[in-house]
Amino acid sequence: MAGNNTVRWGLAGTGAIAREFAQTLAEVPSAFLAAAASRTVAASGKFCSEFGIPTQHLSFQDLAHDPAIDAVYVSTPAGLHHEHASLFLEAGKHVLVEKPFTATHAEALDLARTAKRSGTVLMEAMWSRFLPAYVELKRLVDDGAIGEVRKVEASFGFPIPEAGPRVRPQLYDPALGGGSLLEMGVYPVQLSHWLLGNETTVAAFGRSSTSGVDLDTTALLSFRGGTTGYISSSMSTVLPNNARILGTEGIIELPAPHHCPNELTVSRYNPSGPGLQQSHIIQAPIVGGGLRYEILEFHALLESGSPQSSVMPLGDSLAIMRTLDLIRHQVHKPSQEEPHRES
Repeated sequence: MAGNNTVRWGLAGTGAIAREFAQTLAEVPSAFLAAAASRTVAASGKFCSEFGIPTQHLSFQDLAHDPAIDAVYVSTPAGLHHEHASLFLEAGKHVLVEKPFTATHAEALDLARTAKRSGTVLMEAMWSRFLPAYVELKRLVDDGAIGEVRKVEASFGFPIPEAGPRVRPQLYDPALGGGSLLEMGVYPVQLSHWLLGNETTVAAFGRSSTSGVDLDTTALLSFRGGTTGYISSSMSTVLPNNARILGTEGIIELPAPHHCPNELTVSRYNPSGPGLQQSHIIQAPIVGGGLRYEILEFHALLESGSPQSSVMPLGDSLAIMRTLDLIRHQVHKPSQEEPHRES
């Protein structure tokens, strides 16, 4: 790192989330946005000009071998995460990869091995886990505020058209990791894993687009001890987009959108009869840019020399990707034709 523990960042990708990341880096005194590259030179040039980034690289290879860069934030489409993150890790850069971590579990496992071999820090940018409401949620669960957690129910979905002015073509391209599950369903899946563990079996159903990505997905995740996660994602329908954590003594609710809430509601069961006692709302506002919390975590890892985050360890990213693989395999499994019956 540069003097005064400043982390010199490079951006791989210049889309909407990279824009938010660049804006948020300005809120972090220990961060310096030094360079950027994109899949097109025109896009990176415009981005660098807008944010006053001193170095525009014409390729990801050039960014990887820039000695003035300590860490790279990868926000290219999910189907390219493995290729691009591998390039930076092998060049000795620390890497923060936007969720979903990769497109497949095999790719995720390879990234983890590359990071270990290169001695670099690798973390999935699962920003939700670092937000104040999620920190409070984990504290409440660990303290037994609702007893033993038995079920997690969460959804995330809204219409994303395949054509028209609001189109996002990469979400309908299987090669780029498109589909509602990787784009949206990763949030309910990670929440279930975070609270229930990493060993799961899956029963999933869904509907695919003509291009071959999942439009709508519903899955039941069964964890050790009989706990369950019920998750759904959609690019065709508005879902509730909230989350409920159900325990033996109460419920915690995260309002929509549950992946970035500013409060949570805790309700305890009435010991004298059915129903809930009076609920109370806990305020946990996001201060500044929401991505700031994951950036601070990543900086802390670099300063301490820790190879992994205790909040978002690589083992969790691998387990999440395994579950996403299992869900997609079942959703895209060819349906059996009805047997022909003689009249």
